[in-house]
Amino acid sequence: MNAVQRFIRSKVLLLTAAILIAAMCLSVLVQSQSQAALNRTVDENSRGLYDVLVQAKAPSGALLQPEIANGTGGISFEQLDSIRKLSGTSVAAPISLVSRVTQNLEAPRLDAMDYLGYNAGLAGTATADQAAGATSPDQWPAAESVLSDKAKKYRLTASAVSSDGVSEQTLFKSTAEGTLGKAKLVEEKAAGGSSIRIAAPAGETGIKFPSPAGGSEHNLFNLSVSLPLAPEVTESVVAVDPASERALLGNAGDFLAPLEKAPPADARNAGAVGRYLEGLFTNGIGLDELKDGPDFLGVKLKYWAPLMTQYQQAKRTGQLTSDSQAIPLVVRSGTSLDLKYNVKIEEIDESGKVVNEVGTATRSLDKDYLPFVSKDPFALSWPGSTDHTSLLGANGNFNQGLYTPAKWSTDFAAAPKYTDAGTAANGAVDKTAVPGEWVTVNRLPEKSANGASVDQTQREPVDERSYRDNLSTGQKQASPLAMVYGTFDPAAVAEASGDVNKLPLGGYDPTPFTMVKDAEGKDVPATELQPSLSATGLASQSAGAITDYYGLAAARGYTNNANVIDAIRVRAKAPGSWKEAQPDVEKLAAEIRDMGLEATIVAGSAREDASIFVPGYSKDDAGKESPLGTVQQSWVRQNAADAVTGSLSGTNVTLLFLTLCGAALLTGASTVSYIRKRRSEAGTLRAMGWTQRRIRSWVLEEFGVGAVLLAVAGIALSLISWSLSTALVCAAVLVLYAAAALFAAQQLRHRDVIDQEPQHDERLIPVDSPLTFANRQLGTNKFNTLSLAVAVGVFGAAVGGLIALLIDIPRAAGASALSGLAAASVALPSILLAIAGVAVGLVLTLVTGRFELNAKRQYLGILEAMGWNPDMLRQVRLFENALVGTVALPLGVLGALGIGLLLAPYAALWAGVAGLVAVLCWIPIATKVVQ
Repeated sequence: MNAVQRFIRSKVLLLTAAILIAAMCLSVLVQSQSQAALNRTVDENSRGLYDVLVQAKAPSGALLQPEIANGTGGISFEQLDSIRKLSGTSVAAPISLVSRVTQNLEAPRLDAMDYLGYNAGLAGTATADQAAGATSPDQWPAAESVLSDKAKKYRLTASAVSSDGVSEQTLFKSTAEGTLGKAKLVEEKAAGGSSIRIAAPAGETGIKFPSPAGGSEHNLFNLSVSLPLAPEVTESVVAVDPASERALLGNAGDFLAPLEKAPPADARNAGAVGRYLEGLFTNGIGLDELKDGPDFLGVKLKYWAPLMTQYQQAKRTGQLTSDSQAIPLVVRSGTSLDLKYNVKIEEIDESGKVVNEVGTATRSLDKDYLPFVSKDPFALSWPGSTDHTSLLGANGNFNQGLYTPAKWSTDFAAAPKYTDAGTAANGAVDKTAVPGEWVTVNRLPEKSANGASVDQTQREPVDERSYRDNLSTGQKQASPLAMVYGTFDPAAVAEASGDVNKLPLGGYDPTPFTMVKDAEGKDVPATELQPSLSATGLASQSAGAITDYYGLAAARGYTNNANVIDAIRVRAKAPGSWKEAQPDVEKLAAEIRDMGLEATIVAGSAREDASIFVPGYSKDDAGKESPLGTVQQSWVRQNAADAVTGSLSGTNVTLLFLTLCGAALLTGASTVSYIRKRRSEAGTLRAMGWTQRRIRSWVLEEFGVGAVLLAVAGIALSLISWSLSTALVCAAVLVLYAAAALFAAQQLRHRDVIDQEPQHDERLIPVDSPLTFANRQLGTNKFNTLSLAVAVGVFGAAVGGLIALLIDIPRAAGASALSGLAAASVALPSILLAIAGVAVGLVLTLVTGRFELNAKRQYLGILEAMGWNPDMLRQVRLFENALVGTVALPLGVLGALGIGLLLAPYAALWAGVAGLVAVLCWIPIATKVVQ
């Protein structure tokens, strides 16, 4: 009988090889699919809006700070032009931080409905053909008011409250008293006819808050009370090249289209622009122009009225000079500032005692707020009031609002600084914010709009920590005039830039901070920090406005070209995915570095949450400083794609190796147990004159058939998958199988066989229970027992290693957003690989347990003839497996711990637990299956 026939006759070897080949095919197939899914996920999410970030000085470390528009400059326009001329450049979009701009938020007012109805004084002014949307006179409602005919005394308490998302702070509280009542229409005789005027009721004193707030006055629709100024707000401004920025953002950058039409630097004189706008009144303006704004060199200036008013006030106060420039801006729509303005209204008697609680009027700063201009007046409504102002049609650009000229400054404008702290197990880097000086905010202006002194006692300024530095400037700059061309929504830009590979675009696309630990280091519910009122703190919202580089030069005081570009976002011409474009991107980056600039390849990078400890955030009345705690912000992990692909590919290969090598090791254990069945044949052959070498060759030939089958399967799988890892793993399996064969051949060498069944030994344990019988049987057949125990121990260790790798996948992938997606893409194939490994190991242990099945059936039959019932026989099988499991348990647990410490230290404990559970589960499974 030749080797092939003997191999086929040996059902154990045939079954073992078949199971091993099936496991190899399944595992390689699953691993190939897992690797394909991983590569696909990484490729699809590793190339953002641009490929290379160019800076004069690149940041150190693996994490890239999101605030790349930091005001440090260092790149010239000549270098920008050289980058654009490179053959591999598709888009080169520069960006810079310009300045910080401070202005009084708005002049708030309280409107109490005091609607006087249609009257003769409106004839000719409130007709439907004279004002867009005006209501016909015969459709005006009847007069109504929330005030009484007789003036009553009221106390108004105005306050402003703000929150940074962690703590709330009252910014000021101011009180004023006076009498208010319902107005009336008075007809007076005048030359050529009569006139209608609005008069206050008898005895009304009005209510006057301290300067700079005005008093109170009646109009056709309301009694308006001028309230204390809201706190100052500081906005940051960034500069971009509109054309290249639109090319970078695509449709999401269409909001910059008006900025492309801004006039050149020599046509931006603030005085000339202001005089043009004033001339619109002299020459007349149509209804369409009133609604959409007049045409200014091809741009509809929707917010021309606030601009004109600010120009007039700045000219009156001497803020503007002949060198002042009008800076074109696209401003942010809405705000994320948390500011609530409250007015508590109480009716009081002459002694000041409260007679009636009228209520509290409240308004928050929200999406209606626009930096530099105001779309709507910041008006609070008296409880019970109805707004009738729409009867006269749309007010267009002439709403009361933000008409105070802004103050441009470069103090505390640069990005915060951070220092590196510890590194987490998954590679996440911790940071610490570097605090700066204390800055005083919430101040009042020194003079009101009419030049009167302001009572500074009505508001107590507060100190706020600055985490930002000042910017460098050119010569002393002339005060600029903001010229609003349009608005932008930072959320739309954020959506266009994506989430996984969200690369820093600049100050108009900020990354918010989320607080995760308090000052004591305790975990807190994740709370997003609100921007600071002064923009000098750590958390900041998107830039208040975007301008061009002529605007930057005017605001910073540069007359000639200067190296003011902070960063350039470069997109390469190379099409395709990250891997396909990588060679061309690296070539482009090298060419940029040859210009003396730092080029960071951000293609293949991904967003990652950085934990930032914020010290010295606040101080008490005694001046003691306290930290804020720990916040998280999305930074950018450089080379995240390579790291994710490498680590998860390594995990894939390790899972494959464990799955197949575990099966191979168990095959070896099965082979060793199988040897016992061949020893009698080896003894017969030796009696026939066969030498030890010939017997060993006889055995190895039989094993060689299985090795050939494994080799053929491995070569076929390697050619199909065309993967080096597959070839290496298949080779490793073949080597382990060959080692098991050599070990088996060595075990068949000649040895003296001692009868293991003592006949007259007083130490012989009487068989009086299933447990003692099972113990005696296992002790008598020590070789088989130890072989099976080793197989079960190896099975437990392999299960522990597989579970440890599965648990360790998220940590191995890293902390970036790309890591999460990539880990999810390989999770299912990895679980399938682990299940396949566990199944193969379990089957082979069960096969090993069946090698002595005939002998077991014989002695179980004898026991049954002796009167043992089925329950006692079942207990014999259970105790046999339990005793084997007891021996295998330390092997499985210690082996699982060892593999876990070697492959996945952070999951080693779970590996040990998994090994323990695997061995314990094997006991009932083997009892049930091997009967």
